Amino acid sequence: MKRRSTLYSGLLALAVYLTAWCVCPIPAYGQGYLTPTDVVMPPEKASQESVDQSAAKASLRFLGLDVFPHAAVTAMYDDNLFISHTRPVSDLEWMLTPGLTLIKGDVSTYLPGSVTLVQLRDLLDYSLVDDSARPQRFIGIDYTPSVNVFTEHGENNNVDQFAGLSAGYAFSRLAVGLDQDYSHVDEKNNEAGTRLTRDLYETRLRNRYELTDRTSLEVNGKYSLLDYPDPRYQGFQEVRNENWFNRQVGAKVNAGFGLAFGFVFPQVQSDQTYEQAAVRGVYRLSGKMDLRLTAGAEYRQYGSERSDTVSPVFSLAAIYQLSEKTIFTLDGHRMDYPSPFGDYNYQTLGVYGGVRQELVGGWSVSLSGGYDSIEYVYLLSGPNIGRSDGYFSLRASVDYEMHRRMKASIFYIRRQDDSTMNQYSYVDNMTGIQIGWRY
Repeated sequence: MKRRSTLYSGLLALAVYLTAWCVCPIPAYGQGYLTPTDVVMPPEKASQESVDQSAAKASLRFLGLDVFPHAAVTAMYDDNLFISHTRPVSDLEWMLTPGLTLIKGDVSTYLPGSVTLVQLRDLLDYSLVDDSARPQRFIGIDYTPSVNVFTEHGENNNVDQFAGLSAGYAFSRLAVGLDQDYSHVDEKNNEAGTRLTRDLYETRLRNRYELTDRTSLEVNGKYSLLDYPDPRYQGFQEVRNENWFNRQVGAKVNAGFGLAFGFVFPQVQSDQTYEQAAVRGVYRLSGKMDLRLTAGAEYRQYGSERSDTVSPVFSLAAIYQLSEKTIFTLDGHRMDYPSPFGDYNYQTLGVYGGVRQELVGGWSVSLSGGYDSIEYVYLLSGPNIGRSDGYFSLRASVDYEMHRRMKASIFYIRRQDDSTMNQYSYVDNMTGIQIGWRY
């Protein structure tokens, strides 16, 4: 681990160096798809007075910091604990998830109520010239462990760890952002067909410079480290640089052209490099719609016997607020990553969507789901394993907001993988209840 830590530090420094010289976002590993519960529309329609009053009521202050404690308790019945193709094991899992978010900066007057790192990271995605009222400097830290206890299979008891940092600083035309995430999670892994513990480190550096009131330049860098403590499975490291030239087209549309390159260092496979060229469009209708589409091509080279490849890349993220009480989301992606097994990459093409409908008396319902087509690509000479998977997921929930700080949910989740290799096929149903609180 000492050598890996040294490599992590060195590559992080390299990412900083690359960001100082070069310039994109095309999808990142570990990014979950958008769901209706992720959506928090900015308060454009609120008066500054009401925003100030709401912020004053919703924020704890300590040593100049805004403090947002949060916690959740979940009980969930799982009928296929190890996503097994045969003889599934069921159990009742209990999860206690306390957490704390600390925010420093001019944020609380702009984002009334509880503030999350996701909201902070969205702040730098908008033009500083067009919207100078947004917070100009901030830093946020969140730590959320999860204590997981199994009723019958106590040998699987574990503590997951989630930690994140987001910082931003805006000058008159330049916005600089730093995001850092770490997670240690025991989770079901489709590719391996069982539960695995994994550690994921991600560092992202974002720089946006407004050349004029209609054009901007982005120079972004990313470093990722995915590690499986189980030596039977391989992780990987990735260093990535992204560069965008953006042009405002009309009042609501922003178009851009981007170039990216990256280096992938699997623990078992030979190293890989890639270059990408893409175009993107961003459409924003204040308080109603946020649509982001990126499409392009990737040229990837392999250090093994496999020939170089050219393949499409794309990402889609859309939020549409049909009315004050109805929100739709849509997410699409194509990704290429080393698999947990040596000598293979897996390519994922997927689409997800969701809807959330508020009812009366604090009640709401949500439905989200989607499908991923996963192809495994052999990187050495010889016969391919011929594996391909079709992964389907569905989540339905009924939520009740007891008051503005506490919410209860009853949920059902179905996950299903149909693989050409039967041992990786499974059906998994989970039903549970969760009570969450956030200051």
